[in-house]
Amino acid sequence: MFDLFKLELFKLRKKLRAWLGPILVFLLITISFPLTVELASDDLKNVFYSILWIASLLTVMVSVEGIFLEDYEDGTLENFSVANDSLFSMVLIKIFIYWLLIGIPISLLGTFFSVSMTGEMSSFYIALPSMLISTYIFINLFALGNSLSLNKGSVLGALITMPLLFPILILLGKIVLNANFGFEISNLLLLMLGVLLLIIVFIPFIISFIIRTHLE
Repeated sequence: MFDLFKLELFKLRKKLRAWLGPILVFLLITISFPLTVELASDDLKNVFYSILWIASLLTVMVSVEGIFLEDYEDGTLENFSVANDSLFSMVLIKIFIYWLLIGIPISLLGTFFSVSMTGEMSSFYIALPSMLISTYIFINLFALGNSLSLNKGSVLGALITMPLLFPILILLGKIVLNANFGFEISNLLLLMLGVLLLIIVFIPFIISFIIRTHLE
């Protein structure tokens, strides 16, 4: 399994545009928004978190668009599907590597921008954990959508995935709302973490089943 991890990490690192491009898109959105919208500083603080969530959502959607396509076209998925456990492990590792190279960097960048915009270190404890958890959830869900539309175009996958993302976006909004009013947000973060744990267990299994269905 460690050899598989090294192989998938090497493959994604070699495709510079696949992981660096989305990070640059995230930077462009977060930098350009304060420059293009005329808002008072207090108003900007209130809406900047929403921009972070939307920017991370779009970044993940762009980055995960072809997560399985190359392996599907060159026959790698077919080789892994021969062994029942190998395909599940590959999906699990591939999703984790995308989070490692894309999810974590944009979470750190988003946290830096949120602290810069608000001027308060409390933003660190809001932005970092919520972005780390939400980006991992986004990657899993968009990977699910792309597995469903593996040979039918990425638009279908995005349309299928969007309804699943709304509860997470609502939860992120509640975290910011509670933080603004001085309420405790740890319970909401634990709820998101619980959702993530369920997703980590079930989504790769579902994706591997869907991929096998495409290959049959």
